[in-house]
Amino acid sequence: MAVGLHRQRFKEILENLERYENDHGRLLGLSSLARRKCLAEQMVSSIRRIEFVRQVLGRGVGPSRADPHSSMFDPIKGAIHLTRNGDYDGAVWLAFIQTHFGKHADDGWKLAANVYGSFGGGPVWDFSTYGANLGGFLEMLQKNTALLNQKSVAGRFSNHRKYQSKQPHRIAETFRTYYEWQTQAGGFRDLVQQIHKERGQHPAEAFDGLYKSMRGVAGFGQGRLGRFDFLTMLGKLDLAPIEPGSVYLDKATGPLAGARLLFFDNRDYNITGKVLQSRVDSLDAYLQTGKQVIEDSICNWQKSPERFVYFRG
Repeated sequence: MAVGLHRQRFKEILENLERYENDHGRLLGLSSLARRKCLAEQMVSSIRRIEFVRQVLGRGVGPSRADPHSSMFDPIKGAIHLTRNGDYDGAVWLAFIQTHFGKHADDGWKLAANVYGSFGGGPVWDFSTYGANLGGFLEMLQKNTALLNQKSVAGRFSNHRKYQSKQPHRIAETFRTYYEWQTQAGGFRDLVQQIHKERGQHPAEAFDGLYKSMRGVAGFGQGRLGRFDFLTMLGKLDLAPIEPGSVYLDKATGPLAGARLLFFDNRDYNITGKVLQSRVDSLDAYLQTGKQVIEDSICNWQKSPERFVYFRG
């Protein structure tokens, strides 16, 4: 149960869900008080996770956070350290690595650290090192194929990224196509400026422009979760003046199942994400939690709609 300041937020969410229903009709998935409270708790949990990243921005962060050979390695905090030291492209690159591998519930950042740090037996593949030797990165992965296949040694992808391949050429393809995306206009700041010229400077429009521009990034562009998670992280880390103006349900899985359950009490209801998206987006006008909170919370809620379960990794 939410406590302290979050207890008030929990109460407000319940009240705003009721306001939405008074104006637009019942949310059929909220068929019991337990379901209603569970959804509100998932929303508070999502708010807390976002607030944690923002709180870290105000704290001291040491260089070990960006060092994959250190037990203190944390790519989110590492990106903050690099930003503070003027390595803007390096920070964005580390945010990409954080998103691609994710933080596993048990293994933590092990997989990201191993690949980023050559399994302790080679260079750290930071932005400049990788850009100068793309072929060397693939060679490192091929050399460590056996280790990659040992999950107890290499580590595992997070739950959000669990379907990604550990095959060297697939990881290398993701890195290569991502690097090409980040550097297409020069540096990442140049890319943001290009998007601003094309779409304007509104945070939601800039987010949408970047989101659509990532279609060619292997492991990101054909789906939506990787792009959504990566770009929202850039926004939270103040690496780009962007925020999602939509939940982007097209091609979604968990969030779409959650939206179908919420509106129709049926995870498999015959409605596309593209059609349902506007209805989910409209909730934000009442809840005022932000699109990332809504997409994250309904995804987690539909896994256990009667009883709150904290999901991580």
